[in-house]
Amino acid sequence: MLLVLDFLILWWYNKAIIYPWRLTMEKFTNIFKSLDRSWLIRHYLFSFAFFALLAYLTVSNPRPSYPALFLFLLFSLFYPFAMFVYESIVNLVMGDSIFLIPILVMLIWKIVRFFMIWLFSLPIGIIGLIYLYFAVNRKTD
Repeated sequence: MLLVLDFLILWWYNKAIIYPWRLTMEKFTNIFKSLDRSWLIRHYLFSFAFFALLAYLTVSNPRPSYPALFLFLLFSLFYPFAMFVYESIVNLVMGDSIFLIPILVMLIWKIVRFFMIWLFSLPIGIIGLIYLYFAVNRKTD
C-alpha cells in the first residue's frame, strides 16, 4: 500500500509540478534560441561591462547603495531585449537605408544610444521579452 501511495505522490508531483515548470522553461529557452547567439552575447558583454563599471563605482563609494546595484543588474539583464525592440522599430521605419555620416558622429550616437537604451531597458526589455515569448511560442504550440 505504501508503495502505491509513493507512486501516486511521485506521479502527481511530476504532472502538477515538474511538467509545467519544464514546459515553461522550454518556452523561455525558445526565446534565447530565436535570437542570434553572437548578437546576444555581444549585447550582454557590453551590458555587463557597463554593469561592472557601475558596480565598482557603487561598491567603492563610502555608502554603497545595494538596491541601486540590483537595479543596475536588472538593467543589464534586460538590455538585449530592449535593444531588440529598438532595432526592430528602426528596421521597420528605416528599412535598408544607408546613411553616410562621419565616424565620430556615428560613434557618439552609438554611445548615447547605448546609455539611453540601457537606462530604459527595464520597461522596454520587458515588452521585448513578452513579445518574443508569444511570437516564438505561437509557432511551437
